[in-house]
Amino acid sequence: MKKNIIIALTSMLLFAGGAFAAQKSAPEPEFIPTIDIQLPEPQTSGGMPLMDALKNRKTDRSFTSQELDEQTISNLLWAAYGINRPDGKHTAPSAMNLQEVVIYAILPKGVYYYYPQKHFLKRIMKEDMRPLVGNAPLTLLYAANLTQQSKINAACDIGFIGQNVYLFAAANGLGTVFRGSLNTAAIDQKLELRLGQEVLYGQSVGYPASKKR
Repeated sequence: MKKNIIIALTSMLLFAGGAFAAQKSAPEPEFIPTIDIQLPEPQTSGGMPLMDALKNRKTDRSFTSQELDEQTISNLLWAAYGINRPDGKHTAPSAMNLQEVVIYAILPKGVYYYYPQKHFLKRIMKEDMRPLVGNAPLTLLYAANLTQQSKINAACDIGFIGQNVYLFAAANGLGTVFRGSLNTAAIDQKLELRLGQEVLYGQSVGYPASKKR
């Protein structure tokens, strides 16, 4: 009798262990993001001539509190790193076409992840993170997956994006500053980045305080 009980208990434990293992190894469901801000269609024609934008390009470090409207944010993100060809390539190049850079938009209402393929923003945090990155109405954080790309190449790729933002700002009466002195350790922890990802630079954008609107 005692032997039969031991055999039964052993069988139950083996069955439970197998079920747990099967549950643990089951594939996770595909992540389908909820669209929080479907940006308006970017305006990709017209605007200031390139040579005039280059002439006006400069750095501004102080901004008014006026927020950017959605159309301006849409145009800005498309200019920075949007999709400009049917093959899915971007307005900024990347070494070996690895496209390892991702953009987080820090806005007063939270932190948003930019999906360039569908051109929308997904809010990932409700917290106002501007105390960590400055009080501009918008700060872009540029993160790169350093398991895919070397840090120096990723930095170059981010530089291309940053220059796109500078030219857009110059052409649209905005101010911007490219920022390398950020508390990236604290920012990375807040964003809970994936393994291998790091925020390398930021870029603040807004209406320059020297030209109050």
